[in-house]
Amino acid sequence: MGWIVKDLGRFLFGKDPAVHPRTRLGRSLPLIGAVAGLLCGLLAYEYFLGNVSGPGRSDWLLLIIASGLVAAPIALVATRPLLAWRIAFLAAILTTLRIHLQAGTPWPWQPVQVLSYPLILAVVAIRHRRGVVIWTGVSAFLLVTLYVLPPNIPGLLLLVLAILVVGDQIRRRREVQHALAEEEERSELAQARRAVAEERNRIARELHDVVAHHMSLIAVRAETAVYRIEGVPAAVAEELQAIAGTSREALAEMRRLLGVLRDDSGPLTEPQPTLDDLAGLVREARQAGVQVKFSPLPGIPVPPGVGLAAFRIVQEALSNARRHAAGAPVTITIRRHGSDLVVLVRNEPTGVASGPVPPAQDKAQGKAQGKGHGLLGMRERATAVGGTLLAGPAADGAYEVVATLPLNGDA
Repeated sequence: MGWIVKDLGRFLFGKDPAVHPRTRLGRSLPLIGAVAGLLCGLLAYEYFLGNVSGPGRSDWLLLIIASGLVAAPIALVATRPLLAWRIAFLAAILTTLRIHLQAGTPWPWQPVQVLSYPLILAVVAIRHRRGVVIWTGVSAFLLVTLYVLPPNIPGLLLLVLAILVVGDQIRRRREVQHALAEEEERSELAQARRAVAEERNRIARELHDVVAHHMSLIAVRAETAVYRIEGVPAAVAEELQAIAGTSREALAEMRRLLGVLRDDSGPLTEPQPTLDDLAGLVREARQAGVQVKFSPLPGIPVPPGVGLAAFRIVQEALSNARRHAAGAPVTITIRRHGSDLVVLVRNEPTGVASGPVPPAQDKAQGKAQGKGHGLLGMRERATAVGGTLLAGPAADGAYEVVATLPLNGDA
């Protein structure tokens, strides 16, 4: 029973929920309501003057107050529907008790009231919880039962019930849609975070293996230098031993820090791909039916980490091309631009000849930020070696992925 009393308190004294309109029309509703309320107030006053009998006709102050009470709910219904119904309820009682309409009038209230009450009830049912809506229906049933002629009562009660039920269902539908949208947004955010975390884990494992190889070489070469090179001074030998010790300490520390990022999929036992392995990747794509034009980088040394990042970016871009633009030709261009390695994967529109993008466009293309997890992974790859990645549609309808990777960032 406590919830009944609580809902009654909300019906009598509760506030209407705040409204935050997103459109210009929604923001204009209070002004539109005020204008409509003013016009309805004038219409109500004119109706009272023409249809009121007895001494109430000459009481102009009473007619003005009654007309204001009739018009106020119309001005408030867009923003304060529950308050509008409270005023409308009082106006319905006042106009029937203090103002006597002429005989033969079909309703105990004037047309402005009869037309506005269903609208107010509908907005209350849409904006408020079911408990408040039930008490609103009870008050409406009370008005109909007390003041409407008996032959009209059943039809009006069914009309009021239908309005409240439909409004309540609209409110529930909107709440469910809002909850689903929030859940979908949370799911997409969690999925994106999980994809980024997984990609970072893979990057950490692969870079660990690449850097660990070089650090091990530094340690071994420093330790064996005194045996491979004759006549090494004692001071130099001591310094080489210190370099070897520091290298092994750095290697152990790096393995300790990056080891927490490894998953339980087991250590990688096969060699990591490099830029030279792109030819095999392109060959596999061609065998799968993709039209690929490949412009490899001429014999320029590329650090292993940068080569690995370039390979993974091209691999993901080819996968995206097969998924989202099957049958469209793909152009892969690898070139050096200053101290950077530029990787361009251009997914040509069907029927358009492929060709590399001029150098001036490399920095300008790809302003659009993709939302797919593949693009997130590619950006993580580029960022991990100090580079950048841009992806987006080109002016001619093609789709381009441009990665700029510093060649001196992984040495």
